[in-house]
Amino acid sequence: MTTARTVSLEIASLAAGGDGVARADGLVVFTPRTVPGDQVTVDLRVEGRVGRGTLRRIDRPSVDRVAPSCGHYEAPDRCGGCQWQQVAIAAQREGKRQMVHDAFRRIAKREVPVPAIVAGEPWRYRRTLTLAIRREGARVWAGLRAFDDPEAVFALDDCLITDPRVVATWREIVAAAAHLPPEHRLRGTVRWVADRPLFVLTGGTEWPALAAFLDAVPSLAAIWWEAEGKRRRLVADRRPTGIPGASFVQVNAEIAERMQAHLVAMVLAHRPTYVLDAYSGAGATAVALAAAGVRVTAIELDEEATTYAATQLAAPSRAIAARVEEALPHHLPADVVILNPPRAGVDARVTSALARTVETGQAPRAIVYVSCDPATLARDVARLPGWRVDSLLSFDMFPQTAHVETVCVLVPEGA
Repeated sequence: MTTARTVSLEIASLAAGGDGVARADGLVVFTPRTVPGDQVTVDLRVEGRVGRGTLRRIDRPSVDRVAPSCGHYEAPDRCGGCQWQQVAIAAQREGKRQMVHDAFRRIAKREVPVPAIVAGEPWRYRRTLTLAIRREGARVWAGLRAFDDPEAVFALDDCLITDPRVVATWREIVAAAAHLPPEHRLRGTVRWVADRPLFVLTGGTEWPALAAFLDAVPSLAAIWWEAEGKRRRLVADRRPTGIPGASFVQVNAEIAERMQAHLVAMVLAHRPTYVLDAYSGAGATAVALAAAGVRVTAIELDEEATTYAATQLAAPSRAIAARVEEALPHHLPADVVILNPPRAGVDARVTSALARTVETGQAPRAIVYVSCDPATLARDVARLPGWRVDSLLSFDMFPQTAHVETVCVLVPEGA
């Protein structure tokens, strides 16, 4: 076991995971809940080539340190849902801009300008909230985990970054918890879609009181259940016709709308006739492009999302349920390719297929990559020789957290 030693540090920057970064005797040290400019005393442990600091006290606070607004953020709950409530909002956004820039320099080996960032309201923006559900005897509660102890789940009273309607729905669910599956550990997600709450429950093997639960929470428009070891299925549906499912809802409606407008503008700037929209979700981008007269092939693995997108698209545009890495090569060439993958980024087969288009002279006019992780974005750009970064714009989709969205437009070298 590594013995901790107490050291004094000055925090220099913010890491992609949310920790403050400093150096001690040439060692990079990551310390949660710190702010650039803080002078702090920490208990330091060495793990491999990096140090991990546990904050003991703040000796001199940074000018960018603020008091957290949420009562759950500090002791005793130490909520891990946010990482940056102690960081002033302007400093949060500057930190995110630098993260994107640094990822391109370190991982992609590309020198790019520090991107601008589009920002909106810093609180009450979330339209989806996932909570752990715990049962001990007659007591049932739902909450988030402590940032330094993933087994510690506190009972959530409120979440200041979440839409109050979502929080209110969670209170109804907890009040009806006697009718949930009887397991000690479950997980649930409430999503607000088209002015109605949807609920996804994960865990359990039997749900004998489902009907009673429905009666106890009449506001829920639909319920999906992913039982232990089984696929997710729709178990109750009270939605009006035309309301999409729970798989794809933008967390931050205001910034999502602005990002969507920018994405569509970047695609249309290249005057495409045919666009390949990969990881297309429920088809919002494909529908917008089709309305502008562009033929679109939308590829998405989630069958429910694809089915919904298909109802919104008319021939010659279409939606396909498939793995992008398997389907994309068969739908090239395209004038523009959109990539909007999950946090893990794209499969190497996707970047390989796009790299080959340069060699064959059939390269798209642009690749428009929508990323929620600067590191995987930079990694995937590094896998695309023959392409240069034409523009970068970041979006503060998740204030109070270390997450940032970025739209990166790539064009062939020489274009």
